[in-house]
Amino acid sequence: MLRDTLKDKNYYDNSIEFSIECLKEDIDDVNYEDKFNYEVKMNTAFGLVRDSMELLHLKYSRGDNLAEFKPLLLETLTYRQWQKKFADALPPNEQVARISKEELGEHKTETLLQWLAFSYCLNMGQDYYQQVLNLIANQGQDGLLDNLAIAMGDTGREVAENPLFKKRFGKLHKVVIAEPAQRPQLLKTYLDAWYKLYGSPDLHLMDTDTYKGYWCWEAALVVKLYNIDDSSFIDHEYYPKDLVHWPQY
Repeated sequence: MLRDTLKDKNYYDNSIEFSIECLKEDIDDVNYEDKFNYEVKMNTAFGLVRDSMELLHLKYSRGDNLAEFKPLLLETLTYRQWQKKFADALPPNEQVARISKEELGEHKTETLLQWLAFSYCLNMGQDYYQQVLNLIANQGQDGLLDNLAIAMGDTGREVAENPLFKKRFGKLHKVVIAEPAQRPQLLKTYLDAWYKLYGSPDLHLMDTDTYKGYWCWEAALVVKLYNIDDSSFIDHEYYPKDLVHWPQY
């Protein structure tokens, strides 16, 4: 059954088929030994992580069985390891090329939070979480990410005082640092504001294939990590409750 009803199943079937084809092509490019240099392969591996998250997004909206997402999460970790391998192989005078792919940006942080949400809610395990967090790095840069990482077991991590992207994630950061009793209402406030904070894209109204469904993945991560009572917002239109309550749903 579709989890998102703003598009029909045929739309999601076509989008997912196209997404899988693109992933396969990029994987072939990375594995073709002499086709591209290290910088191109690094950029391609970076794209594989992003595109894998987009595929998970589409599959969730279509209503796919969440247990089937785990192999793709394992593959995503491999793609991010490839990115680091190719970045490490860059000559010293070209190491600057890796910065734009490794430093935190607002959209990259959204992707990373989605990755962490799927990983934690689907119980990928502590070793998996730590590998992902080590690859994300940027310790002490973003108060939101740092606090989430500690809650996921990266206990020695340096913690920044404030979120790096305060306008986008300030309300979510308040949830994380709040007293437990305050968290349900603060999380609901974040969900109510999420679409506007996300940029109010109205992608479902456009005659393109860019729409994937409107889901606040970071809310799922925070609820699961901090054991927040979600009864007051469980049916919120942007809340991916099936992910949070897997495998019950």
